[in-house]
Amino acid sequence: MSQVTEYVETHVRVHENNTVNESQQLREVLVDQLGLPRFNLWFGQESSIRYEETGIIFNVKHRFAIDWIRSNFQQEIERALLKVFGKTIPVDFEIVSPEQAKGSDSQNQPKPVVVPSIPRPHCPLQSNPFQTVNPAHSNENGSRPRSTARRFSTLQTFIEGLSNRLACRAATLAVDHPGQINPIYIYGTTSIGKTHLLEGIWSAFRLRRDRKPPLYMTSEQFISSFLENIQPGSSRNGMQGFRNKFSEISVLLIDDIQYLSRKDATQTEFLYTIDTLRNQGVQMVFTGNRPPKELVGLRNEIICRIESGMICGIELPERELSLRIFQNMVAQRQLPIGQDVCRMVTSRLGVHARQLSGALNRLHAVYLTKNEPITLEIAEETLSDLIRIQRRDVRLQDIEKVVCETFGLSEQALQSKSREKQTTAPRMLAMWLARKYTRSALSEIGRYFGDRSHSTVATAQKKVDQWVDQNHPIHHEHHGITEMIQKIEQILQSG
Repeated sequence: MSQVTEYVETHVRVHENNTVNESQQLREVLVDQLGLPRFNLWFGQESSIRYEETGIIFNVKHRFAIDWIRSNFQQEIERALLKVFGKTIPVDFEIVSPEQAKGSDSQNQPKPVVVPSIPRPHCPLQSNPFQTVNPAHSNENGSRPRSTARRFSTLQTFIEGLSNRLACRAATLAVDHPGQINPIYIYGTTSIGKTHLLEGIWSAFRLRRDRKPPLYMTSEQFISSFLENIQPGSSRNGMQGFRNKFSEISVLLIDDIQYLSRKDATQTEFLYTIDTLRNQGVQMVFTGNRPPKELVGLRNEIICRIESGMICGIELPERELSLRIFQNMVAQRQLPIGQDVCRMVTSRLGVHARQLSGALNRLHAVYLTKNEPITLEIAEETLSDLIRIQRRDVRLQDIEKVVCETFGLSEQALQSKSREKQTTAPRMLAMWLARKYTRSALSEIGRYFGDRSHSTVATAQKKVDQWVDQNHPIHHEHHGITEMIQKIEQILQSG
């Protein structure tokens, strides 16, 4: 062996040993920060950490673990990297099977699935808030270098239904025909998809290499960036410097503009930004928590600009849409959760996406712990406290009153012996609601609604479940049962 070859091989072995030691040291630091049980639960007892030229690679067993680690352990990972390497470096993840983690039969094993980190959108909270992407420093697809920032949503993952259809179509219009309708304003209560649509528009524009970069920001970020540029003694370029930052963007997306309320100087600049970008044909999409006319403290000029574009309200999702959203969450994580569990979760925990996501996080953690399918019994036990908090104390009398008022029946109609369809269908629905909202036994419910047997109540429950699956019309005005149930439940929950 030549001296040159011997030197090179020795140098490579030393480098490999150093990276192995650093990877092991990184693991030990993370175990020290998180604790061994917590580390093993999310990173995996047999997990490996390796150092490559592109950065650190964590091998984990579940896609859900990746999302959880990104959301909950990013600071711990960064601190560990600083302690071991003296700097933060890119972090990626690979999903590997238990056999791969143990290294058995490595030649015949399929390649692991690489799940790269997704870049955070162009956002003013970064160190250089309005920095645009330099194509010379981007990846082959024009995206920014990989980082540990959270994944942004896409329009393809947005579940469309009756309650959000107009807003969904408006978002598609903004992407396909930017500037044609300007601005677009999407409003509604929390956790119904407004931010998802903004992120989806950002993601769609981000893939277009021939366009200027999109800009996504919250109203608080707009305010803070504006104030930083105009405050006395600022090292920035003042008002013109702030305005120049909006001159090289393809779309402006601002979330929760209600927080601009009563901030006169900021509203003046916001109005200037709207007029300037609209004249330049730059698409603008804003969101808020209520219709423009109800945004107290927002100047009439801004409201008029918004009303000149397109206003889209998003209502609370109907039960069918809520079920589809939760089913999609389950499918993305590839969890063994049946339709009975999905239906139970969406019927008892409300309709907000964040509530459904929180419930699924619990169920997923239980699955990782027990490594067995989530049955209805396991789900009810796991989510019992959430279900209890979500409900108000509902009595059989409350259900009877609301159902009678909704269907235009007399007060004693549901307790009568009548077998007419206009009475029997609401009575079965009332029994179904009683099973859902009260702790009354089948026999107690049967006695209350006309001294009927417990088997009658059980039959009514199964029948209404079938109606819900088919959204069967239940009213003489041909209202579907999903709409009727949602209306009744809103009254019951509001008291």
